[in-house]
Amino acid sequence: MKNAEESILKISSIRTRLTLVYTIAAFILLTIVTLFLYWVTINVLYKADYQFLSDEIDNIQYILDEQPIDKNHLKSTIMDAPRQPDDSIYRYYIRIFDENKKVYMETPGMDTILQAEKYSNKHSELLGKKRYFWFSHDDTNYLLTQAPIELGNPHKVGLIQIALDISYQHAVINDRKKLIYSLLIGTLFALIIGFFVAHRGIRSLFVLTKTVEKITATSLNQRIDPKSWPKELWGLSIAFNQMLDRIENSFNRLKQFSADLSHELRTPITNLIGETEVTLSYAKTVPEYQQVLASNLEELHRISSLIENILFLARAENPHMDLHKSLIYVHDEIASICEFYQAMAEEKHIEICIEGQGELYANAIMFKRMISNILSNSIKYTPQGGNIKFIISNKENNLIEIKLIDSGIGIAQEHLPNIFNRFYRTDAARSQHSGGMGLGLAIVKSIVDLHHGSITIASNEGKGTTITLSMPKNI
Repeated sequence: MKNAEESILKISSIRTRLTLVYTIAAFILLTIVTLFLYWVTINVLYKADYQFLSDEIDNIQYILDEQPIDKNHLKSTIMDAPRQPDDSIYRYYIRIFDENKKVYMETPGMDTILQAEKYSNKHSELLGKKRYFWFSHDDTNYLLTQAPIELGNPHKVGLIQIALDISYQHAVINDRKKLIYSLLIGTLFALIIGFFVAHRGIRSLFVLTKTVEKITATSLNQRIDPKSWPKELWGLSIAFNQMLDRIENSFNRLKQFSADLSHELRTPITNLIGETEVTLSYAKTVPEYQQVLASNLEELHRISSLIENILFLARAENPHMDLHKSLIYVHDEIASICEFYQAMAEEKHIEICIEGQGELYANAIMFKRMISNILSNSIKYTPQGGNIKFIISNKENNLIEIKLIDSGIGIAQEHLPNIFNRFYRTDAARSQHSGGMGLGLAIVKSIVDLHHGSITIASNEGKGTTITLSMPKNI
């Protein structure tokens, strides 16, 4: 069995494997059923033979029990025994011994197939009915039953022998060719049916293969309908569709990212080229050259900052990135960042306050950058005389929560689902403030993800924005 299993596993085709396994199982089942039916048939035939012989003995005993002995009736019954209709399967012979072991009466031919001396001396040992199988001189199969019998008087006990020709039964039993042919035909049908069942069972895999072959960069919308698949493959079809969703989403984001990146780089480079061409077109004074160089330096800083942010986001996508975490006192770190932005806040008369205490293990540089990005955005989009508040609280499940609540201009609801996308900026932000590249919140989201945390934004236009950072303390 182990060798057979190893041989099947060596077959590369799943369809062939399933067909062989199904055929072997069907062959074993058919063999068991065939042997069982064969055994039942044998038992039914022999049981019928035994019952027939037993009934004949009882019938003759009934005749002998009549008073006086009706010898003519008995003789007529015995002599008529071999004269059965030709279509009867029962052909039998009867012999009766008297109490002196002498043949009392027998049917013609009984002495030919079985001599009286062979069994007559055993009748005194019989306590009940005995059965024997034997072959006569012409190789005919017989079943012999002999039993004690009362000869019209309880004190006169003789012996009765009935020999039944069971050649027909043996011919039926020994004719095993039909059983073998039936078994082979059944196995062949099982092989054919197994092939079609296996082919139909893996048809879904062919559909999957064809779908994969059709997928290109321009046809990522291909999907599989799991309703037509077997239940066992629903998980695979759903996972495959989800994989295509992720690929399509990532591809669309990549195209959008490429377009946005081209736009962001084209603007400063165009400015650099334009100013340089204008400067070279005619002679200028030293202050004018200094002004051009200062303007070019500003654009170069913009490009450098853009490249640095893109590289950071690229590195942040590595899930195995070593963060080099250390213990951070959240209140102190936020306070130091707020102190850095205090001058910017004072220009707009914005009040910044911090409530609560907490500590966690995180990358200190990334943590400062994360807080710096959300704070600078809040200051940028909070009007004169507004306020910004940080609330630090310890939550269950080993989490620390940092909320930034401002009284800024707010964000329209339709922009919130895309607010963490790279280079995404709202129209209001574009019209009121320049210089932003739309990467600040994308960087914040990447830092939070690296620390296995979460970030949410709730905002109402004209009322302010609330940013909630939830991060594990010890991971």
